[in-house]
Amino acid sequence: MTSSEASEFRMIEDDDDVSNNVTWTESDNSRLREKQFLLSCERGDIGSVRKLLAGISTETFNINCLDPLGRNALLIAIENENIEMIELLLDHNIETGDAILYAIGEENVEAVEIIVEHLEKMDKFDSERQGVEITEHSAFTPDITPIVLAAHKDNYECIKLFLDKKGTVPHPHDVRCSCPECYVAREEDSLRLSRSRINAYRALTSPSLICLSARDPILYAFELSWELKRLSFIENEFRTDYEELSQKCQKFCVHMLDQVRGSKELEVVLNHTTNAWHDVTSANYGNPEKLARLKLAIQLSQKRFVAHPNCQQLLLDIWYEGVESVRCTNFIYKLIFYILGMLSFPLFSLVYLLAPHSSMGQFAKKPFIKFLSHSGSYIFFLILLIMASQRMNVIDNILRTDDVDRKETRGPPPTIIECAIFLWVLGLIWVEIKQLWECGLYNYCRNLWNILDFITNSLYLCTTALRVVAYVQVEQEALRANSVHIARHLPRRDWDAWDPTLLSECFFATANIFSSLKLVHIFTVSPHLGPLKISLGRMVIDIVKFFMVYALVLFAFACGLNQLLWYYASMRQNECNLYEQYKNEKSLSYKYEHLKESCDDKYKSCSSIYHTAETLFWALFGLVDLTHFRLKEDHFLSEWTGKTIFGSYCCCSIIVLLNMLIAMMSNSYQYISDQADIEWKFARSRLFLEYFDDTATLPPPFNIVPSPKSIYYCLHYLTKKLCNCTKLQQPSKQKSMRNQKILRSVNDRENNYRKTIIHAEQLQVELEQSESESFTSFKIQINRYYTSRCYPVTCVEQKIAASKTSPYEFRHLQSQ
Repeated sequence: MTSSEASEFRMIEDDDDVSNNVTWTESDNSRLREKQFLLSCERGDIGSVRKLLAGISTETFNINCLDPLGRNALLIAIENENIEMIELLLDHNIETGDAILYAIGEENVEAVEIIVEHLEKMDKFDSERQGVEITEHSAFTPDITPIVLAAHKDNYECIKLFLDKKGTVPHPHDVRCSCPECYVAREEDSLRLSRSRINAYRALTSPSLICLSARDPILYAFELSWELKRLSFIENEFRTDYEELSQKCQKFCVHMLDQVRGSKELEVVLNHTTNAWHDVTSANYGNPEKLARLKLAIQLSQKRFVAHPNCQQLLLDIWYEGVESVRCTNFIYKLIFYILGMLSFPLFSLVYLLAPHSSMGQFAKKPFIKFLSHSGSYIFFLILLIMASQRMNVIDNILRTDDVDRKETRGPPPTIIECAIFLWVLGLIWVEIKQLWECGLYNYCRNLWNILDFITNSLYLCTTALRVVAYVQVEQEALRANSVHIARHLPRRDWDAWDPTLLSECFFATANIFSSLKLVHIFTVSPHLGPLKISLGRMVIDIVKFFMVYALVLFAFACGLNQLLWYYASMRQNECNLYEQYKNEKSLSYKYEHLKESCDDKYKSCSSIYHTAETLFWALFGLVDLTHFRLKEDHFLSEWTGKTIFGSYCCCSIIVLLNMLIAMMSNSYQYISDQADIEWKFARSRLFLEYFDDTATLPPPFNIVPSPKSIYYCLHYLTKKLCNCTKLQQPSKQKSMRNQKILRSVNDRENNYRKTIIHAEQLQVELEQSESESFTSFKIQINRYYTSRCYPVTCVEQKIAASKTSPYEFRHLQSQ
């Protein structure tokens, strides 16, 4: 039985109950007519409804009566999609209430238009509530307006209708906003506030609403996706909803990119920037920032957009610029080319230093050649580190025949290899300084590889400083007549534990590890090793999370064991000290021979919190047994308790936590494996963009050499600053002509971008609405709308010329 049949059946039963009454009253007669009225509306009987409505003036009859389901006649007509009935009821001024929301929910566009027209005629339609009256019995919350619900349904025609009526979807306040409005809403009902925020964002992420309202849909979707991702971490309770909406924005950008028809349109989209005026009027006039929109996508983690085939093809075309033939050759030829390119980095660097505008100098600026040069330089740096760690100082030994053994003593002077390493370190530090200057502190710290570089360079600087301190200290000791032998010939085993030379070796060894691990970053280019490198990065994050939990468990068990066994460890230490005191005296040594066992290191396992935690940590790898917890004294209960605590720790750490870590790492690898293509292409694109700019052409250590090009730029900058006053005195006519040329260039770029985006929007909306029954008429409406949005360049130029707008006011004019 359908809902209409059930409603009709209930009405008929009610009629039978009424007919059994003996005494008829006026209210009973009115109730009977209301039921007949609702039943006729359910059946779609226009004649009966018109006849009943004609007698409203002479009979007691409520046109706004409700059925047992709480529906009035208008809602019943909307559910049955009876347009003629809707018009008849509205002509008799039936209360609309939230009927327009029901019409939108049924996606009955014609009914929505009729109700809006009626509300405007009755002067009940306003841009804020849009003619909706929400009561406590309504199925909708007060924050749901017609345009919000239309956006939830992604109904293009309804959204356009309400936008034409000045309807808007207000952007929610920040989640941490403390304005009076948010404070009152949070105090009254925090759940309603959170749900209204989600409803607003669900409407704002509607593709149709973005296409119709946003001037730059791709930029708007980028920023909205990033904001939703940020909210997913702040409001964890609704994290799933925010992540779903964020992915919806990313999919919209991908679908817009699907509609791009060629390489020129793709370049227009990816090179577009909101700072058009600054780019054109900067020193690099005519050469604006390359791939500005793609860089923004990487900065905002729009992985689907960056990994789109269209973007990847353009990136690869730029990456292999000048060496296109290498891209299609076999493996052997590629390997030979890679090796030769890495070995030729000194030649490319010298040519670029001396003749940057020559053919070979321009060839060295190609992205792929820059990558090979920097990779070859870094691999050579690692070879130097290996030679320094293995003490391959043949050349240094030949040159230092006067004091060959000095390098093995305290404060040794630097060798030739160590000097070369220091030059490379200076070059690497200069690279990081330039990168920090260009991208800012926040963006610099977002890349974990930059953090690793900062730590590595800091360790190398500490190593250098300690070596200098050790050298100066030894030279000062050598000047003293009574300490020459200490300065030069003191054996290493007699050195102080905090000797600067020993500390420098510790820092240098740690820096070598980090430098070798940095080589993994180069593997991102490889389609085989790249996904593994990304999986490794996620596993490192899992290991950090694991150690946070493990540290708590370790500290808890270490406190318990130390409190239980510290006294016995202290007794063994006293016995060991007594044995060490008398072991060299023959007359007393035999009395303390039985105390020799107390000097065993196993009795120091629980002497302090640190030693107890260290013992438990190495137990994780199976290097500690039960003998560390045995007591010489006959304290069975204490010994049993200590072994039980140690066994419980092994169960928690090895059986539970370690297997949990394995499961976490397995999930991370599976996640990357499921999205290997997107994750790898996104990471590779980030690496590509590091070599696309004109900066950092020279690899270390050649980048620390002042080149003629850098000297020229420095002099040009100083000249520009010193002669700035003369430029301010340029004739107004010459300045006006220059401004007109700049404005024409900006307009060309803006109009090319808008034409491309509008065409992509049109194709995207047609694709989404292609399953609609009235698609033909709908397509005509779309063509008319998007044709009206295109404007020629001359319109903007005429506005600027007529108003004599200053170039600095261009952005404000453009927004209008």
